[in-house]
Amino acid sequence: MSLPQQVSRAKLLERYSFRFLILLALLLPLILWGASKIKIGSASAHAWLPEGRIERTQYEWFTNRFGSDQYLIVSWDSCAMSDHRLEALANKIRELDSVPTSDRPQPLVDSIQTSTDIFKSLVEPPLSLSPANARARLEGSFLGKDGTAAVFVRFNSEGIAQQKQSIELVRSAADQIEGLGREPLQMVGSIYEGFAVDEAAEKSLKRLVLPSSLMGVLLAWLCLRSVRGALTVLLIGGIGQLIAVAVVALTGGEFSAVLIVLPTLVFMLTLSAAVHFMNYYGDVAYSHRDHLGARAILLGLKPSVLATLTTSLGMIALATSQLSPVRTFGLYSASCLCLAAVVLFLAFPKLSDWLCRTRYLASQSALRDHNQEERLGSHDSSPPVSPWASAYASWVKSHYGMICTLGFSLLAISFYGLWHLKSSTKFDDMFPKNSPTRESMAWIEEHLGPIASVEILLQFSKPTDLEPYDQLVWVDRVTQELRSNPDIGGVASAVTFLPKIPSGGRIRDVSKRAVMRTEIAKQFDQLIQRGLVAQDSESIAWRITTKVSALSKLNYGELTQRVRQSVEPIEKEQQAFKTIYTGLSPVMHDTQLALLDDLGSSFTTAFLLITPVMMLIARGIRAGLLIMVPNILPETLVFGMMAWLGYSIDIAGILTASVAMGIAVNDTLHFVNWYTHRLELGDTREQAIADSFSNCGKAMIHTMLISCCSMLPFLLAEFNPTRQFATLMIAMMSSSILGDLVLLPALLLSPLGRTSKTQI
Repeated sequence: MSLPQQVSRAKLLERYSFRFLILLALLLPLILWGASKIKIGSASAHAWLPEGRIERTQYEWFTNRFGSDQYLIVSWDSCAMSDHRLEALANKIRELDSVPTSDRPQPLVDSIQTSTDIFKSLVEPPLSLSPANARARLEGSFLGKDGTAAVFVRFNSEGIAQQKQSIELVRSAADQIEGLGREPLQMVGSIYEGFAVDEAAEKSLKRLVLPSSLMGVLLAWLCLRSVRGALTVLLIGGIGQLIAVAVVALTGGEFSAVLIVLPTLVFMLTLSAAVHFMNYYGDVAYSHRDHLGARAILLGLKPSVLATLTTSLGMIALATSQLSPVRTFGLYSASCLCLAAVVLFLAFPKLSDWLCRTRYLASQSALRDHNQEERLGSHDSSPPVSPWASAYASWVKSHYGMICTLGFSLLAISFYGLWHLKSSTKFDDMFPKNSPTRESMAWIEEHLGPIASVEILLQFSKPTDLEPYDQLVWVDRVTQELRSNPDIGGVASAVTFLPKIPSGGRIRDVSKRAVMRTEIAKQFDQLIQRGLVAQDSESIAWRITTKVSALSKLNYGELTQRVRQSVEPIEKEQQAFKTIYTGLSPVMHDTQLALLDDLGSSFTTAFLLITPVMMLIARGIRAGLLIMVPNILPETLVFGMMAWLGYSIDIAGILTASVAMGIAVNDTLHFVNWYTHRLELGDTREQAIADSFSNCGKAMIHTMLISCCSMLPFLLAEFNPTRQFATLMIAMMSSSILGDLVLLPALLLSPLGRTSKTQI
């Protein structure tokens, strides 16, 4: 491009920049208003379930026939069946729920029972069990072995959707009970789990986003050594962050614990890109005195546009996920990043000139006067190569064989470790061990019983020769077998609420069975109403609820397998029924498997989307594949080491693979763009590497430091997936520097780096 063309384009870009800044100032109130409308969304377990898989289909079939299995269990120290506060709390919840308020215009509660209510239904007519027998049936499910009682609240669909209001309803009721209050309450259940996740997300948004932004700005100031330069990148990154929040709010989205890192991610990426442009700004100030901001944009536009494209492609790869929160994160992050990039490209020219022109002209003028050396090429007016860059390039050339061998060895070891990577969706893994949420779970399991449920459905196909009583016999046999399993803490089924089935051969037992056969047929509709049996035109299903420990080291799949081991021998003995295992625990195990599938598919999709772009930049298939090697090193290294060290990946962790690849490619593009530019001017490969180190290396290190420090505050999050996201991002961005500034130069200087066109 000729000099007049450069000046003409720079002037045109300046005019657009000025107009855009005016438009941005006019739109800023709308952006701020939109950002103020953010909502913390529900983290309901249903939002984490993989779609289109048989486990979810079975779970939906179960809830459609038996109703929701999402209960809230409420208890406190010394809560026994004789405690008058037990019944008082249940009544107060019903009373408050029946009175509409602005926060809850509709009732939230479907039903409420206490341990006392259930116990009385067993010891009073018509069942009339002995107290000891009744206690034995309820222990582990509705009553603790030490006599601890609880309130069991089942919420309707509105209550499940409005988890915060549901929990506040119970707490408000407790505040109005003399001698109780909300502080002593111990609560567990999927409703409370969702509320706890939402609460952690809200606290993270309020407490950590601002410190994260300040950390990024502080590092930008230290790296750029300019208050005005730091202010420039802060304004652009801050506007990008506000736009991200406003886009989510104005499109009806909600910030879940997964999406909570979006504003910081957009701020971090925009700030990092702005730092690269400040680096270009210093380069153009070395040889020009006018239109510096526009010239900087034109100089770095190609790699920056491609970096935005590749990073967005990495995020779009998450749209292949089976999990709704992951798909939402991918689509929002890609769109918000593109909008922030537009702000950067159009706002930077005039904003940087207003704030930084005088300072940068003075510093670069002094550098130019100090250095009288002529650069290679008659039209080359770039800053001189730093001595350290030349020395480092020479060292890399001398040791490229060792570096490449070590790099490929790390890749091989990490890839092997990936095959052993485990995932986790257990709720207790989402919070620190000393958190109130975990402590409440431990208290309930110690005093009442296990809290994770596996629902077993004995399904009898229609038509069947088995009468309800005959079906109940099988239910009783399975129930008794499950109760004898030491891994199962409690079992509840229709057998729990019916007289004991006589098994002897005496005349008295035969007559009892005849009477009971008639009674069961009469009570069949009542069993359906109580949610213990369901039927349709194709089958009759009897429900057995088993309780297993949510704090066990076993994952949900292993817990479900323990339940299967008790049932399958009976099922195979005489194929009278078909068994379905469902409930949140088995489905969350399926989610756990989906996490690993998503990790592989999103990483592969990101690689397939980004690699063609790199081939285009490198002007060749082999060259494109070559420069992708350093960009897959951070992900494979970090996830491989996780597997080797025995750590598990969670739902937020899978976001990092494709996102980190996009970020790593960002720096690679700037480095390769400068490298090819120097080759075109006639540099040798070693000289081009030295020049790229001198002009891009510092900015690459700066962006890594800024990005990592922006993530540091999230290590203090109360939600472990958010902490894991921050930890993995820091690890991957740190290791990406090894790929871009060590392995990539070694590959370019090796025999693999020779091509006919660009010598890459």
